[in-house]
Amino acid sequence: MSEQAYVLAATKENFPELVLGNSRKGPVLVDLWAGYAGPSLRQREVLLRLVREYDGRFLLVTLDTEREKGIARELGVKSIPSCKLFRNGKPVESIHGMRTEGDYRELIERHIVPFADKIQAAALTAWRRGDHDKAIQVLAEGAMEQPDNLALPLLLAKLLVSQERHEDAHSVLSTLPEGVREHSQIRALRTHLELVLAGRDPRTLDELRALLADAPEDAELRYTLAAVALAADDYDTALEQIAALVRLASDFRGDLPRRALLALLETLEPGDPRVRRYRQAFFEH
Repeated sequence: MSEQAYVLAATKENFPELVLGNSRKGPVLVDLWAGYAGPSLRQREVLLRLVREYDGRFLLVTLDTEREKGIARELGVKSIPSCKLFRNGKPVESIHGMRTEGDYRELIERHIVPFADKIQAAALTAWRRGDHDKAIQVLAEGAMEQPDNLALPLLLAKLLVSQERHEDAHSVLSTLPEGVREHSQIRALRTHLELVLAGRDPRTLDELRALLADAPEDAELRYTLAAVALAADDYDTALEQIAALVRLASDFRGDLPRRALLALLETLEPGDPRVRRYRQAFFEH
């Protein structure tokens, strides 16, 4: 959207709605200027750059204090240029005189809601009212707009998991930029999803055990056995097979055996004796 949509001029007639009314929806920064004050132009240039940067996260309203002397008097304007930030129908902070861009930026940052927070709030609102497709759409669009923000794809994946759309959730996490994909929370959920998907193998535990007995070095088969055991709530077998993978093929699918073992141990109570026993696999290899 053009920056002009977020830059408007105030008059006596529109000030109540333009500034006070809009400030109840989000921050409104009023640029108080006058033609005789040379720094007014420099302040305007800085504020316009910030409008473009923040792309609608605050509204900039310009007020010609010479033309609108009544409003300027009501606002207690003492020096030009200056600016006032309005929230919830009243001025909450002011800057007097020309300042650095960083000063204006800090003022704005104190009052804007982070983009990711707004997206998450909108998605959760839609989810709670039962519009699950809308919630997922909002999160997907937000994640595309901020690909390096892990909060949005993480929530998106969790909502997909709650709908048992495990393939979709895994796809969301697997296509993230590497730096985000390798974050501990993302990695843990990816590992969980990989186990869930592998656990859908149609073969039974007995069939997989028999096959593994004939091919004990088959890492893929051992991993599938662990996943199917986990799906059957046979944690002992799952832990045993994943720990064996850590010993025998720690580089299987990158470091999947270690990630999977850690993910399984984190589902157990801290005092569970299996936690201590199987954590040794991390230190022995």
